[in-house]
Amino acid sequence: MIKDEKRKEIMKTNDERKKESIEFLIKNTDMFSMVDYDRLAAQIEGHRYFLGKDLKNPITWDEAVYSWMGNIYLPISEVMENWTTLMSFPGRRRADVFFELCDHLYFLSLQKESDVNIYDAVIDYDANYGKSIGRFLARLINGKRAA
Repeated sequence: MIKDEKRKEIMKTNDERKKESIEFLIKNTDMFSMVDYDRLAAQIEGHRYFLGKDLKNPITWDEAVYSWMGNIYLPISEVMENWTTLMSFPGRRRADVFFELCDHLYFLSLQKESDVNIYDAVIDYDANYGKSIGRFLARLINGKRAA
């Protein structure tokens, strides 16, 4: 009985920490809003799973958030500022493009069976799914990188 109560208390604390960290991300980035809450939680939980699998150790939520910020969010959001991405997805929410880029990076890594450079994944995404001049320019860059 005491173990069950303790476990429920731990679960409640973990849920509160998740909620606090996701709300922090929403408030302190210019990309996300409350509609992105569930997607952020899933993204970080997925990162936590793969990080733990790679390191062969359980990863805390806080460690996963810290790692996700440094290894996923910051690099992708910085590369998203390139002109091909901005011109390829006019009028789109940056958060939506961000999540799509994360998925694209993951699937490219599976396809190539190795890690993929974030810049290369973003240019590839722009070239394949972008619109107008941004797509055209990304295809030029992508073609030069493949040569």
